[in-house]
Amino acid sequence: MLGLDGEEHGRESCGTCTTPISYTLFPARRRTRRAVRVERSVEGDSTCYFHPSNQAATVCDDCGRYLCAVCELPSEDGRRLCPPCVSASRKKTTAKADELVTYDDMALLLAVLPILMWPFTLLTAPATLGLVIWGWRKPRSLVRPNRWRLIVAGILAVLQIGGWITLAVNLWLDF
Repeated sequence: MLGLDGEEHGRESCGTCTTPISYTLFPARRRTRRAVRVERSVEGDSTCYFHPSNQAATVCDDCGRYLCAVCELPSEDGRRLCPPCVSASRKKTTAKADELVTYDDMALLLAVLPILMWPFTLLTAPATLGLVIWGWRKPRSLVRPNRWRLIVAGILAVLQIGGWITLAVNLWLDF
């Protein structure tokens, strides 16, 4: 029976235990596959990068290679890509998810660790403050969407810079 959503629904029974089973066939199941017509190249035609005997039908939108109808892979956003570019784009998306920089952790470490060796705060406190400002507008992590680490790092950096300014003023006034 065909439903309002274009999907085929039905009920049958299991062949072994006769338990009633309901099923839904999606429209993609009934859809016929697209037949690809490949034209052989003749003298003077552009040929496919991967199949030199096939005539080029399109160009890859990423790398610019000529592609035949067999090699052309349409993407979700309407671009036409060759198989290596599809593979590379998959690697890029997984790499970006793995390479998410958490500026809040970097700023907090840069503010806290040099306190153990306080002379280094002369360099790291301004760097921490710069990192807090830089990281404030960056996209948040899905795991930790709040900014409390950046706020704590910024407060520590301002306190360290204030401490250095106070020390410098006191030393200058003593002379």
